[in-house]
Amino acid sequence: MSTAATANLESATREVLLAWERACEQWRDSKAQQFGQTFIEPLPELASQGRNAMENLESLLRKIKHDCE
Repeated sequence: MSTAATANLESATREVLLAWERACEQWRDSKAQQFGQTFIEPLPELASQGRNAMENLESLLRKIKHDCE
């Protein structure tokens, strides 16, 4: 997979997690906990799955390109 795409995905994930940490300093109610469990906790695994999907797609596109040459 493109190094830039990997870096962008990882950077965006880190930014969201850091922003969430900052938000949790002020937002500490049950809705914050629910939001964290629903959206933030799954984020690293979802990003990993997205990275894997992009790698698979890139491999497939390379094969298609090679087959067409």
